Amino acid sequence: MSTTRLDIHHYSGDAAAHTHEEQAQLVFGLQGTLELAFNNDGGPVQAGRVAIIAASDRHAFFSPDQGRCLVLDVDPDVPLPGLEPQRDSQLQLLEHSRLSPLTPAQTRLVSSLAGLIDQHPWLAEQSAALLLGSLLGQPAPARRLPLEKLNAFIEAHMAYPLEVADLARLSGLSSSRFNHWCLQDLGCTPLEYLRRRRLLRARQLLEHSRLPVSEIAARCGYGSQSAFTQAFRKHWQQSPSSLRKQH
Repeated sequence: MSTTRLDIHHYSGDAAAHTHEEQAQLVFGLQGTLELAFNNDGGPVQAGRVAIIAASDRHAFFSPDQGRCLVLDVDPDVPLPGLEPQRDSQLQLLEHSRLSPLTPAQTRLVSSLAGLIDQHPWLAEQSAALLLGSLLGQPAPARRLPLEKLNAFIEAHMAYPLEVADLARLSGLSSSRFNHWCLQDLGCTPLEYLRRRRLLRARQLLEHSRLPVSEIAARCGYGSQSAFTQAFRKHWQQSPSSLRKQH
Protein backbone atom coordinates (compact mmCIF):
# COMPACT_ATOMS: atom_id res chain seq x y z
CA MET A 1 0.00 0.00 0.00
CA SER A 2 1.48 3.35 -1.02
CA THR A 3 1.97 6.10 1.54
CA THR A 4 2.64 9.81 1.42
CA ARG A 5 6.16 10.81 2.36
CA LEU A 6 7.82 14.21 2.51
CA ASP A 7 11.48 14.49 3.36
CA ILE A 8 14.76 16.09 2.36
CA HIS A 9 17.06 14.18 -0.01
CA HIS A 10 20.77 14.73 -0.48
CA TYR A 11 21.95 13.49 -3.88
CA SER A 12 25.39 12.21 -4.82
CA GLY A 13 27.43 12.49 -8.00
CA ASP A 14 26.77 8.85 -8.88
CA ALA A 15 24.29 8.45 -11.73
CA ALA A 16 21.26 6.28 -10.95
CA ALA A 17 17.89 5.48 -12.49
CA HIS A 18 14.68 3.97 -11.13
CA THR A 19 10.88 3.93 -11.30
CA HIS A 20 8.19 4.58 -8.69
CA GLU A 21 5.50 2.12 -9.70
CA GLU A 22 2.57 3.36 -7.57
CA GLN A 23 3.54 6.86 -6.54
CA ALA A 24 4.12 10.16 -8.23
CA GLN A 25 7.05 12.21 -6.99
CA LEU A 26 7.55 15.94 -6.76
CA VAL A 27 11.15 17.11 -6.39
CA PHE A 28 11.62 20.72 -5.26
CA GLY A 29 15.10 22.23 -5.54
CA LEU A 30 16.61 23.67 -2.37
CA GLN A 31 20.38 23.93 -2.83
CA GLY A 32 22.71 22.90 -5.63
CA THR A 33 21.55 21.14 -8.78
CA LEU A 34 19.91 17.78 -9.46
CA GLU A 35 20.27 16.73 -13.10
CA LEU A 36 17.17 14.79 -14.08
CA ALA A 37 16.11 12.95 -17.26
CA PHE A 38 12.78 11.29 -18.02
CA ASN A 39 10.95 10.29 -21.21
CA ASN A 40 11.91 12.91 -23.82
CA ASP A 41 12.65 15.69 -21.36
CA GLY A 42 14.97 16.61 -18.55
CA GLY A 43 17.07 19.36 -17.07
CA PRO A 44 18.31 20.84 -13.81
CA VAL A 45 16.22 20.96 -10.64
CA GLN A 46 17.31 23.98 -8.63
CA ALA A 47 15.78 26.40 -6.12
CA GLY A 48 12.64 27.87 -7.69
CA ARG A 49 11.91 24.79 -9.81
CA VAL A 50 9.99 21.55 -9.34
CA ALA A 51 10.18 18.24 -11.18
CA ILE A 52 6.89 16.36 -11.33
CA ILE A 53 7.49 12.67 -12.05
CA ALA A 54 4.44 10.60 -12.92
CA ALA A 55 4.01 7.14 -11.44
CA SER A 56 5.81 4.43 -13.45
CA ASP A 57 7.94 6.92 -15.40
CA ARG A 58 11.57 5.82 -15.35
CA HIS A 59 13.96 8.66 -14.56
CA ALA A 60 17.73 9.03 -14.34
CA PHE A 61 19.42 11.47 -12.00
CA PHE A 62 22.64 12.64 -10.35
CA SER A 63 23.95 15.78 -8.72
CA PRO A 64 27.32 17.36 -9.60
CA ASP A 65 27.36 19.35 -6.33
CA GLN A 66 25.59 17.22 -3.70
CA GLY A 67 22.23 18.84 -4.42
CA ARG A 68 19.59 19.06 -1.72
CA CYS A 69 15.89 18.74 -2.57
CA LEU A 70 12.55 18.53 -0.81
CA VAL A 71 10.87 15.38 -2.13
CA LEU A 72 7.17 14.53 -1.90
CA ASP A 73 6.01 10.98 -2.73
CA VAL A 74 2.23 10.77 -3.11
CA ASP A 75 -0.42 8.45 -4.51
CA PRO A 76 -1.89 10.36 -7.48
CA ASP A 77 -5.35 8.92 -6.83
CA VAL A 78 -5.57 9.60 -3.08
CA PRO A 79 -5.98 13.28 -2.08
CA LEU A 80 -4.20 14.48 1.03
CA PRO A 81 -6.38 15.59 3.99
CA GLY A 82 -8.17 18.81 3.11
CA LEU A 83 -7.66 18.39 -0.65
CA GLU A 84 -10.51 15.94 -1.32
CA PRO A 85 -12.54 18.45 -3.40
CA GLN A 86 -9.53 18.88 -5.69
CA ARG A 87 -9.04 15.20 -6.51
CA ASP A 88 -9.48 15.73 -10.27
CA SER A 89 -6.98 18.61 -10.23
CA GLN A 90 -4.49 16.42 -8.35
CA LEU A 91 -4.82 13.63 -10.92
CA GLN A 92 -4.27 16.11 -13.75
CA LEU A 93 -1.25 17.69 -12.04
CA LEU A 94 0.46 14.33 -11.50
CA GLU A 95 -0.45 12.72 -14.82
CA HIS A 96 2.62 13.73 -16.85
CA SER A 97 6.30 14.16 -15.97
CA ARG A 98 7.74 17.63 -16.50
CA LEU A 99 9.92 20.41 -15.08
CA SER A 100 8.19 23.63 -14.03
CA PRO A 101 9.19 26.97 -12.52
CA LEU A 102 7.66 28.01 -9.20
CA THR A 103 6.23 31.38 -8.31
CA PRO A 104 8.16 33.41 -5.69
CA ALA A 105 5.43 32.59 -3.14
CA GLN A 106 5.74 28.85 -3.87
CA THR A 107 9.53 29.07 -3.61
CA ARG A 108 9.27 30.71 -0.19
CA LEU A 109 6.81 28.03 0.93
CA VAL A 110 9.15 25.23 -0.15
CA SER A 111 12.04 26.81 1.77
CA SER A 112 9.91 27.31 4.89
CA LEU A 113 8.52 23.77 4.87
CA ALA A 114 11.99 22.30 4.35
CA GLY A 115 13.19 24.10 7.49
CA LEU A 116 10.06 23.01 9.37
CA ILE A 117 10.25 19.29 8.68
CA ASP A 118 14.02 19.33 9.17
CA GLN A 119 13.42 20.36 12.79
CA HIS A 120 9.99 18.76 13.31
CA PRO A 121 9.70 15.62 11.14
CA TRP A 122 6.28 14.72 12.58
CA LEU A 123 4.79 17.70 10.73
CA ALA A 124 5.65 16.23 7.33
CA GLU A 125 2.09 15.07 6.49
CA GLN A 126 0.54 18.48 7.19
CA SER A 127 3.36 20.14 5.27
CA ALA A 128 2.79 17.83 2.29
CA ALA A 129 -0.85 18.95 2.07
CA LEU A 130 0.20 22.62 2.11
CA LEU A 131 2.80 22.00 -0.57
CA LEU A 132 0.52 20.10 -2.93
CA GLY A 133 -2.32 22.53 -2.28
CA SER A 134 -0.16 25.45 -3.36
CA LEU A 135 0.46 23.77 -6.73
CA LEU A 136 -3.21 22.94 -7.22
CA GLY A 137 -4.50 26.38 -6.33
CA GLN A 138 -1.75 28.57 -7.73
CA PRO A 139 -0.49 27.40 -11.13
CA ALA A 140 3.14 28.06 -11.93
CA PRO A 141 3.70 30.93 -14.37
CA ALA A 142 3.35 30.11 -18.05
CA ARG A 143 6.56 29.56 -19.96
CA ARG A 144 7.63 32.24 -22.42
CA LEU A 145 9.45 29.76 -24.64
CA PRO A 146 7.63 27.48 -27.14
CA LEU A 147 9.33 24.37 -25.80
CA GLU A 148 7.46 21.83 -27.93
CA LYS A 149 8.43 23.68 -31.10
CA LEU A 150 12.02 24.18 -29.92
CA ASN A 151 12.48 20.55 -28.91
CA ALA A 152 11.03 19.30 -32.21
CA PHE A 153 13.41 21.58 -34.14
CA ILE A 154 16.42 20.48 -32.09
CA GLU A 155 15.48 16.83 -32.55
CA ALA A 156 15.11 17.23 -36.32
CA HIS A 157 18.44 19.07 -36.71
CA MET A 158 20.46 17.46 -33.93
CA ALA A 159 23.11 16.05 -36.25
CA TYR A 160 23.96 19.53 -37.58
CA PRO A 161 25.53 22.63 -36.01
CA LEU A 162 22.87 24.80 -34.36
CA GLU A 163 23.23 28.45 -33.42
CA VAL A 164 21.48 30.32 -30.63
CA ALA A 165 20.20 32.74 -33.27
CA ASP A 166 18.36 29.85 -34.98
CA LEU A 167 16.54 28.94 -31.78
CA ALA A 168 15.84 32.58 -30.91
CA ARG A 169 14.36 33.22 -34.35
CA LEU A 170 12.15 30.15 -34.01
CA SER A 171 10.89 31.55 -30.67
CA GLY A 172 10.21 34.99 -32.13
CA LEU A 173 12.79 36.59 -29.83
CA SER A 174 16.08 38.40 -30.11
CA SER A 175 19.13 36.41 -29.04
CA SER A 176 19.46 38.44 -25.82
CA ARG A 177 15.77 37.96 -24.88
CA PHE A 178 15.99 34.29 -25.77
CA ASN A 179 18.96 33.94 -23.44
CA HIS A 180 17.01 35.74 -20.70
CA TRP A 181 13.99 33.43 -21.00
CA CYS A 182 16.16 30.32 -21.13
CA LEU A 183 17.65 31.31 -17.79
CA GLN A 184 14.19 32.18 -16.45
CA ASP A 185 12.27 29.12 -17.70
CA LEU A 186 14.95 26.47 -17.95
CA GLY A 187 17.60 27.49 -15.45
CA CYS A 188 20.42 27.41 -18.02
CA THR A 189 21.80 29.16 -21.10
CA PRO A 190 20.62 28.23 -24.62
CA LEU A 191 23.86 26.40 -25.42
CA GLU A 192 23.63 24.46 -22.17
CA TYR A 193 20.04 23.49 -22.98
CA LEU A 194 21.08 22.37 -26.46
CA ARG A 195 23.92 20.31 -25.01
CA ARG A 196 21.57 18.66 -22.53
CA ARG A 197 19.08 17.80 -25.26
CA ARG A 198 21.86 16.18 -27.31
CA LEU A 199 23.10 14.13 -24.35
CA LEU A 200 19.58 13.15 -23.32
CA ARG A 201 18.92 11.88 -26.84
CA ALA A 202 22.23 10.03 -26.80
CA ARG A 203 21.29 8.32 -23.55
CA GLN A 204 17.96 7.21 -25.03
CA LEU A 205 19.68 5.78 -28.12
CA LEU A 206 22.21 3.92 -25.98
CA GLU A 207 19.45 2.43 -23.85
CA HIS A 208 16.95 1.57 -26.57
CA SER A 209 18.90 0.92 -29.78
CA ARG A 210 21.82 -1.16 -31.04
CA LEU A 211 23.42 1.66 -33.00
CA PRO A 212 27.23 1.85 -32.67
CA VAL A 213 28.48 4.54 -30.32
CA SER A 214 30.14 6.32 -33.24
CA GLU A 215 26.79 6.52 -35.06
CA ILE A 216 25.04 7.84 -31.95
CA ALA A 217 27.76 10.49 -31.57
CA ALA A 218 27.22 11.64 -35.16
CA ARG A 219 23.43 11.67 -34.84
CA CYS A 220 23.68 13.82 -31.73
CA GLY A 221 25.93 16.42 -33.33
CA TYR A 222 29.39 15.38 -32.17
CA GLY A 223 32.26 15.50 -34.66
CA SER A 224 34.15 12.62 -33.07
CA GLN A 225 33.44 9.70 -30.80
CA SER A 226 36.10 10.84 -28.34
CA ALA A 227 34.52 14.29 -27.95
CA PHE A 228 31.13 12.64 -27.48
CA THR A 229 32.45 10.19 -24.88
CA GLN A 230 34.12 12.99 -22.94
CA ALA A 231 30.93 15.12 -22.93
CA PHE A 232 28.73 12.15 -22.08
CA ARG A 233 30.93 11.06 -19.18
CA LYS A 234 31.07 14.60 -17.78
CA HIS A 235 27.29 14.99 -17.89
CA TRP A 236 26.08 11.50 -16.90
CA GLN A 237 29.03 10.52 -14.69
CA GLN A 238 29.61 7.34 -16.71
CA SER A 239 30.84 6.38 -20.16
CA PRO A 240 28.51 5.48 -23.06
CA SER A 241 29.82 1.90 -23.04
CA SER A 242 29.20 1.59 -19.29
CA LEU A 243 25.60 2.78 -19.66
CA ARG A 244 24.97 0.39 -22.55
CA LYS A 245 26.21 -2.57 -20.53
CA GLN A 246 23.57 -1.81 -17.91
CA HIS A 247 20.87 -2.22 -20.56
